[in-house]
Amino acid sequence: MAPEPATVTYLFHLAAGRDERITLRFAPETHLLLPEDGDAPPAWTHLAFHPCAPCPLAPTPGALCPFARALGGFVHRFDAFYSYERAVVEVITAQRTMVAPCSLQEALASIAGLIGATSGCPLLAFFRPMARFHLPFASEQETLVRAFSLHLLGEYLKAGGSGARPVSVEALEARYAAVSEVNRGMANRLRAAFSRDAAVNAIIILDTFAQAVPFVAGEALAELRPLFEGIPAPPPRSVGR
Repeated sequence: MAPEPATVTYLFHLAAGRDERITLRFAPETHLLLPEDGDAPPAWTHLAFHPCAPCPLAPTPGALCPFARALGGFVHRFDAFYSYERAVVEVITAQRTMVAPCSLQEALASIAGLIGATSGCPLLAFFRPMARFHLPFASEQETLVRAFSLHLLGEYLKAGGSGARPVSVEALEARYAAVSEVNRGMANRLRAAFSRDAAVNAIIILDTFAQAVPFVAGEALAELRPLFEGIPAPPPRSVGR
């Protein structure tokens, strides 16, 4: 029997008693977002509509931006709200339910980051392993630790488990520089397509962190160094007789 898709549900409790539920389904092995059947994609999801500068995809007729297409199924529901409006948001996975009171832009930033990472956008694919272990409303330090840890793990696995590939903060910074370009392109798309600012500001929140990484990565990781000091080396492995 084929494994069931993993799911993450965001339940927004909005002003005036209005609720919005968004359930995302992911392919079991790749954790790519599974598309939902629905209406024809809106015009702003087309690849040629405010494309991000480094997009490697060919702008063939009718081609869609993967990130925009994935956002297009739900983001219109929030065009009646401003970014600063408050919400209580439940994030429900198979393992746990997390609840946070926050601004709408913060909640949308969390789900937009998850969607972008799993949408099939080649410039955001780096974050798909992080999305597999989604941590909503993570702090900047939590996000940076998770990003660098999975970057390290990815390089280890690519080297066949030998640990032979060099790993650097500079490589992580280069990833985030490309992500910032994607975020700016997406913000331009949403700004042109919608009248209110909740979705746009959600992307801006993601971009603020992406732009900060080159300036804070080294310092933030240095702050963690004392946590690893004084840890003894592992005991020698016993040799069987």
